[in-house]
Amino acid sequence: MGDLDSINDLIAVKNFNEAKQELDQYISNGHEKDIEAIKLRGLVNVNLELYEEAKKDFETALKLAPNDATALFYIAHCHDNLGAILEAEKYYTKLLQVRENYIDAYKDLCIIYMKTGREINAIELAGKAKTKAPTDYTFDYLIGTACVALKRYNDGIEHLEAALALNPSHFQIYNNLGTAYLLIGQRQKAIDAYKKAIKIKPDDAVSYYNIGSIYQIQNKHAQASDYFKKAYELENKENYLVSLALSELKAGHIESASKHYKALALLHPEKDSFQYNLASCYELLKNYEQAIIIMKRLLSRNPKSITMAQKLANLYIEIRQFRQAKDLYDSIILKGAPSPEILYQYAILSTQLYDTATAEKIFKKVIKMDPENATAHKDLGVIYLNQRLFDYAKDEFDTALKLAPDDFDIVFEYANYLYAISQYEKADEFYTKSIEIKDDVVAKALSAMNKLELNDLQSAKELIESSLADQPEHEYIQFLAGRIYYSMKDYDCAKIYFIKSLEQNPDKETKNLLALTYYELGEYEKALNIFDALLKDVKKNIPLLLNKAKCLEKLERTDDALKVLDELTDIFPECEEAHEMIRRIS
Repeated sequence: MGDLDSINDLIAVKNFNEAKQELDQYISNGHEKDIEAIKLRGLVNVNLELYEEAKKDFETALKLAPNDATALFYIAHCHDNLGAILEAEKYYTKLLQVRENYIDAYKDLCIIYMKTGREINAIELAGKAKTKAPTDYTFDYLIGTACVALKRYNDGIEHLEAALALNPSHFQIYNNLGTAYLLIGQRQKAIDAYKKAIKIKPDDAVSYYNIGSIYQIQNKHAQASDYFKKAYELENKENYLVSLALSELKAGHIESASKHYKALALLHPEKDSFQYNLASCYELLKNYEQAIIIMKRLLSRNPKSITMAQKLANLYIEIRQFRQAKDLYDSIILKGAPSPEILYQYAILSTQLYDTATAEKIFKKVIKMDPENATAHKDLGVIYLNQRLFDYAKDEFDTALKLAPDDFDIVFEYANYLYAISQYEKADEFYTKSIEIKDDVVAKALSAMNKLELNDLQSAKELIESSLADQPEHEYIQFLAGRIYYSMKDYDCAKIYFIKSLEQNPDKETKNLLALTYYELGEYEKALNIFDALLKDVKKNIPLLLNKAKCLEKLERTDDALKVLDELTDIFPECEEAHEMIRRIS
């Protein structure tokens, strides 16, 4: 035992590597059945995070002593860390049969239940454990967290507060409590809980972000900006920056908002919302020329966007370019006492001319004259949707659905509304219903895109193939087919449809996706040619420059790749992916 004593001394000072070497030698020198030494080596391997080796040690220990509690606990722990959740559960369960009062096993098994969506089991097990360890806060914490996951918010709050009574310095419990209060609409109590979490852990970015989100919901954007800014300073997360920029814009902090939207637009040139909001900042700063440049680019990518057309028309008005504004924002003035049917047609015409204000006014007149006109409610809802007035849009769509629940256009547009607000599961129901009402090719194509958001790739493929069977030469359907096959990593098929789509509409998004497809297929020269062509129009586009550099690397043109990366880092010095690539190929 003298050797084991010296080994224990090494472990006491956390010299695990040397302890492991000593244990290897000790066990190999005739102590192959010394269960205490084997378990000790297993614990050393756990501390070294060598879980596979540790598992083998505890398996050996269990062969020597099948009911050894320590071995059972740590072999379960190893399986858990190795991702073998069911094996871990099996050993924790056996351990509790062997030793009913092994408290740590209850904790870990509860967590496994919660990881695997069995919150009810976690609550029952934690409740049993509480009777054995009534002063341990962990079990109320676990029960409270499981109750919140089950949407039993009041029960969750009760147990989380009980956990805090036992451990009032646990910041994560306050965070979970804040979320529970928020979910039952008690926003001030949620804020108070998050603030207590911050007091305990001032560098917890999540708590600052959560408070900012509540203020944002309450339209208290100046206060929201302060908390989002702090969250972003603590943790450089993109979603923190997105929320910060939006609240700054709404709070009137335009200079700061414009700076942040510039950064976001640079990071994600494919996201129209960032550039749209940047244009809004320029508009408020009276920098109309820059706003027009952005909106013209956005409108060219989104020619059907009424909102973008309106904004561009209004910008032209600001600089007194009335002819251009008229082309975008024409209006029809009706005189006399027209019937609802005539007014409806005028409203549709106004919509087609991007004169949303007039269209909205006339649709309201139609609805006032004929409240049962489901189609008018639907079209007014579409206008609100394009304006991102989601609550108003929902009211109009709900009314339209109540009046005409089986009308294809109404059901289809409601599905589009749900897609726009990212309620993809519910959107799927309405797209399916619309297709049942009418076998419409566009409905099937957009349903396929919704399936893509749900990661139901097989259904997306079946829908888009059905759409292609109906209209094989439809440019937009070919484009969607390319996107779906690309997501499925069927790059050969994706290439075919992107090329077909480009033959009809050579837009930049399709070109970029085709280039990415060529890259995945190893056709680096073709990909490089497209990226080069795209960069002629947007010379400082970070993703395009990065993809060009990757192509050059694959083509073993290292010097050229480094030149591109140098150019990229001059534009965006914080691009870590570029710096990593420079280090790799230099």
